[in-house]
This record gives sequence, structure tokens and C-alpha cells, in this order.
Amino acid sequence: MDIDKIIDQMTLREKCEMLTGKDNWRITPIERLGVPEIMMADGPHGLRKEVKDQKGIYVRTEQAVCYPSAVTVASSFDPEIASMMGDAIATECRARDVHLLLGPGINIKRNPLCGRNFEYYSEDPLVSGTMAKAFINALQDKHIGACIKHYALNSQETYRMISSSITDERAKHEIYYKAFHDALEANPDMVMCSYNRVDDVFASENKELLDDTLRRKFGFKRVIVSDWGAVKNRSKALKATLDLEMPGYSGSADLLEQDFHAGNITTEEIDSSIRRLLELIASKAKNKPIKLDLEANHKIAYQIAAESMILLKNKDAILPLKPEESLAIIGEMAKTPRYQGGGSSHINPYRVDSILEVLPKECDFAFASGYSLDGDGYDVDLIQEAVKLAKEKSKVILFIGLTDLYESEGYDRIHLDLPSGHVKLLEEIAKVNPNIVTVLQLGSPITMPWIDKTKGLVNAYLYGEAGAKAVIDVLFGFVNPSGRLAETFACSLEEIPSTRRFAKGNNQVYYQESIYVGYRYFTSAEKQVLFPFGYGLSYTDFAYSELSLNSNVLEIPGKIEVSVTVRNTGKYPGKEVVQLYVENPQNGIFRPLRELRAFKKIHLDPDESKTVIFVLTENDFAYYNTDIASFTSPSGEYRIEICQNAEDVILSVPISLKNNKEIPIPKKYIEARSYHIDNGLEFTDTDFSILIGRPLDKEHLKRNRPFHLEDNLNDISQTLIGRIVKKKVIQLAKKEMPNESMFSGDRLERMMAEKSLRSLVIFSNSMLPMVKMEGIIDLCNRHYIKGLKKLLRRNDR
Repeated sequence: MDIDKIIDQMTLREKCEMLTGKDNWRITPIERLGVPEIMMADGPHGLRKEVKDQKGIYVRTEQAVCYPSAVTVASSFDPEIASMMGDAIATECRARDVHLLLGPGINIKRNPLCGRNFEYYSEDPLVSGTMAKAFINALQDKHIGACIKHYALNSQETYRMISSSITDERAKHEIYYKAFHDALEANPDMVMCSYNRVDDVFASENKELLDDTLRRKFGFKRVIVSDWGAVKNRSKALKATLDLEMPGYSGSADLLEQDFHAGNITTEEIDSSIRRLLELIASKAKNKPIKLDLEANHKIAYQIAAESMILLKNKDAILPLKPEESLAIIGEMAKTPRYQGGGSSHINPYRVDSILEVLPKECDFAFASGYSLDGDGYDVDLIQEAVKLAKEKSKVILFIGLTDLYESEGYDRIHLDLPSGHVKLLEEIAKVNPNIVTVLQLGSPITMPWIDKTKGLVNAYLYGEAGAKAVIDVLFGFVNPSGRLAETFACSLEEIPSTRRFAKGNNQVYYQESIYVGYRYFTSAEKQVLFPFGYGLSYTDFAYSELSLNSNVLEIPGKIEVSVTVRNTGKYPGKEVVQLYVENPQNGIFRPLRELRAFKKIHLDPDESKTVIFVLTENDFAYYNTDIASFTSPSGEYRIEICQNAEDVILSVPISLKNNKEIPIPKKYIEARSYHIDNGLEFTDTDFSILIGRPLDKEHLKRNRPFHLEDNLNDISQTLIGRIVKKKVIQLAKKEMPNESMFSGDRLERMMAEKSLRSLVIFSNSMLPMVKMEGIIDLCNRHYIKGLKKLLRRNDR
């Protein structure tokens, strides 16, 4: 493909049309110039390719293997597992003629209330970036483009289309941008911008975010695509170097043409984006379909799940189970598992295994559901039936968790509790049988006031369509659990510092905790947690020894080699995740107590030893200095720590770092005293204001006339016309929403009411033209004649 020649021959209209999608999933082709269309699809944990009906409307999704969600994959702490998943999904993309996969999602888990946390890897950017790179490399090795998302500071679903994420520059670069920066080493074909505003400017048109940081600072040279419906002003987005607006609608091309003729955008800006799109198309256009074996991929999904199961508790060595034991299998989730999350990542699965189907043939068991999957699940008759069964068996294997109603894309959770019916069931069973093993199916952390009532606890997360067998194999000891938590399980929601400022309104979202996200806060503040980051048990034991450095002084620039020996001292073969943290000095600049800097998963047979070697560079001791807009490694006394998890240090050695080009500490990071560990980490409003260089504004604003396209149904429902429109839109949404979306009831209403009016048009499948929405807004603004004219106009823009 001669890209220069094609650009020269394209008309302005053709260029403007290519800068917006052909439809929901395809890039606009230029057939007369031999430029084909290429297709993309959702799929962080499986291929979600939508299929059209006879009218050309996308109505269902192709059958595909549903792999474990990102939260589960990250628990493996093994990039080879992420690579295995990327390779398998790529085969399905090639077989289904899909060229680009919209994944992985690598947003940082700021708070466990985020409804979409299951779709992201971790609270730690190193884990997120490492897993993402492995996934991307495997996907793109088979010529399927990866799209990392959602850039950036997109850590909540509430008002995600209009709220403004605000934090200091250190938090941006050390926490929230870092996973994206690291993932770019794999050279993904696309980066997707987020819906939200960043520092009051929508991400889709934020030049500092996209052009200055992503392109110029991080060196990204490929395509930037919008999240679906995230573009507010197409020309501003183009100037910020966003190349592709998705999904497409004709009005966007019209506006680009108008702005070009008005002198608001230039030929150079248009052609730069067109060139990147043509390069992408050229790299994928020759893909040929390959043979697909879904059964083989189903087995791969099992392998991924088996490597990711986390044993959290094993009192009295209640696990592994013995085949001759008499078991009560209790919990509707054993029969109807929750194996994936809801929303745009929801897969139409190839074959879903249930616990009851994969139990060993010789297993002596009986089943009781114990609760329903509706509401809070409480059903007194089902509980009584389950309690009666529990009395008759030697052990109870209890399957409980968060149902689809509790977490999904589109809305956030409101608490960290399990459904009350699940908890009541556990409490009643514990009264008649103390030998309980609990298996959790969920996508994010919960609190566990009931934990003393269960002897065994396995966190299976959302384990994919083949994960039931992985759970059973772990319970019976056919697989030794080796997963580790890639996020902290706090004792309560209130103890998480971001909770105070999480999802409080439609305006400013203050990331006031700055760099103290997850374990970085809890270890620094010496706060007790339920289970720390990096935690996970095994059926065997490991001993560490001989931690050494090739030098106890690191001079900048330079690197240092760290070695440690690990031995399996137990009786089972097993895998251990070796975790290396750096403990930071607390002099001058505030920093977390310790930070994960390297990890490696190894397999050891009984009595086998291995020496693990890590190489650290100056970057592993660095913080982001805002005065020079770059990372710097300050001189000082650090410690290299080999840890069981973020809280428990096994071995440590000191190391001195010497930097002959010491950079002064920015004044504001000294003045913000409440961010220093020795002052208790209270994060005052005054100090946060110092860090961000501006006073704090309201978190929620009441929107008043005049209303605009970026307002939502809640805003216009202050008017009679707005209330009528809101009621009608929600009625239509309930009617049109496919069952597989997992959106329902009040959660659907909440999600629809918080969408911007512009996005409602874009997602309406042409049912609601933009001009009609503009007319509705005019009516709400009391411009009745103007509004009626638009409503009666035939123009379908």
C-alpha cells in the first residue's frame, strides 16, 4: 500500500469520514483507492464480536471462549499466563476476521468500589504493566492489534463521562500513567482514551494528556482511538492527536469539514492522523483466517484459571480434600457459576463448566442451593434445606460471592459486603458444621466479618468458562494453589484513603491520596488489613536464604544484581512468587515505605532449590520530580527486601545509592507535611491543594439551564420535558438491552441517567438523530420554536 499516494488522492470528505468509524466496529474503507475496512472487537478476556441481523443492526455476539478476567490473570503473577491468554484470543480473532482487540484494560484499582475493577489487573503499576506487555506481545505476534485502555485516570464508573479526575503530577507518573508507559514497550497498535476529563479537559481532546505526554514524552507513534462516545468536539480531539472517533456517525465528518473550511483545523493535522490509520490498516489488511479449535482454547482457559487460584486460609489443614470424604456442596454458584463480569467485556461463552459437573467421579456429595441469585439472595427455605444437608456431611464446600447485580461496567458498588443471603447462609451452616471451606466468586475485594466461621477460603475471582475444574483441582490437591492477591483486601471501606473522595459527584474527582494507593498506603500507615497485596498460601512450604547483592553501593547511572535462593521444604510440588520490594528512605521527599520492584514465579519440587536473580537499575529507586518533569533517584540508604507479601519481610539487605547529579526536592513536596509517613498520612485539603497548585472545588454541581449535549438525563429531568424524555429513554433501553449485557433494573436506570446526552445519540443505533436531541435540549431550555423546528426536520444528522 503506497500511503503517500493514497493520502494525495483522498478527498477531504474521504479523510473526514475515515477519522470516524464506519459503524460500531469498523474503520471506514476507501474502496476506490483499494483501502479495505478492518474490524475491531471488545475482548479483554475473550473475543466479543458482534454480528448483524438482516437489517444491518448488531444484535448478538459470536460464540467464543470466555477466559478468566484480568483480575484473575493478574493473580497468577506470571506474565507467561497473560501471554498464553493473548495467544489464544488472537487465534479466535484471526478465525473470526477481527483485526484489533480492545484490550487489555490497565487502569489502576484506586478503590474497590469501582464496578469495572474485574476488568483491570492490579492496584500496582508494575504488575499491570508487566502482565499487559506479555498479553500484547502474544496478541500482536499473531498480527492482531492490541488496544490498551482507558487512558487515563479512569478509576470509577459513576459519572465517568463528565467528571474530572484531578491529582498531582507525581501520582500521575508514578502510579496512573506508569502502567501505560510500561505497556508501550510492547508497541501496541492503539491506545484508547477514557471518557472522563483530566484536569477539567476531556481526555479525548486533552492535548497535554495525548500529544504532550503519550506521544512526545512516552514516544507513542500509533493510533489513538476514543472510547465509544467519548469525543465531545471532533476538531479539538484531532488537534490533540486523537486519530479515530468511535463509533462513527455522519455528523462528525460534517463538523470536521466545516471546521477545516473555517480554518480551525489544518491539512497537516488531518493527514497526520490519516497516515497513522493507513499504516494500521496496511499492517492488518493481509491477515488470513486460520483454523479455530475452541475446545483447545477451552483447555487453555482452564490452565490460566488453575495458575490463578488463591488460597487465603487453610486452618487445621482442612485442604486438600480427600476423595473418601462426605461433602455438602452448597451454594447456587456451584451450579450456576459467576465466571465473568458484566458490560462491554461480556462474552457469549463456548461452554461453561459448573462445579457439579467436574467433581471427581468417586466423590460422595450432595447439593443444596442455599440462596437465589436474585437480589440479596436470601431465602429461608433454601437456607433450611442447606443447613439440614450440612449436618449430614463431614465437610461443607460453600460457594458464595458477588452476583452480576453487585458489580459491572456502568455503575459502581456502594459497599464491600457480600449479598446478605450468602452471609446468613454461612452463619447458619457454621452453627451445625465447623468444617467449612468457602470458595469466592467475585471481581473485586470484599470485607469478611464472617471469616472466623470458615476454616478454608479460596478466592477464585471470575475464573472464566473452564474455571470450575481449576477450583475442584485446587480443592482436592490435584493442583497446588499458587495465586497471589494483586490488590489489597482492607478490613473496611472507611480505612481506604480514596473512599472519602470516591464517586461523590459529577464534577471534580480528587485523587487526594496521591501516590498512596493500595498497599503503598497500608504498609506506610501501618494499618492492619484483611489480606495484603501479594498474599497467597500453598499446600507446601518455602524457605528463603542467601539474599545477596553484587555490590552494596549503586552509583548512578548503573545497575545492581540481587540474588536469593528459594527451597521447597514441604511435601508437595508447588510454585512460589518471589517478590522483591525496595524500602525507601524517609528524608525530605515523601514516599511509600516500600514498593514492588520485581517479581518472578518459579516451580519447585520437594527439597528442590533455585536461585532467583533480579537486576535493578536507578529507575527502581526513583520518584517523579515535578521541577524537572522527569524521574530522579535521590542518594540515600535504601533496603532491598524479599517479601512474602507487601507486609511480611522475609529477608532484607541495605544498599547505598549515590547520585552525583542530585536534583533538589520540589518545595511543595516538602511543605505538604500530611503526606509524610511520620505525620500520620492524613492527606489534608490544604496540603492537597498545595500539591495540585489550585484550590479545591465542589465535587458535585447542580446543572441548570442552559443545558448542553454534555449534560445528562438527570440534569434535564429538572424540567417537565426532561422528565418525559428520561422515562421514555429508560423504557426503550430496558426493551432493547440484550440479556447478555447483565444490565438490569435500577442499575440500568442509573447508568442511562448518567450518560451524556451526546452519548445517548451515538449509542442509539440511529434511533435518535443528533438533530432531534438538539431539539429536545432546546425545548428544555425554553427555546420552543427552535426546538420544534429541529424535531420536525428530516435531517438525520
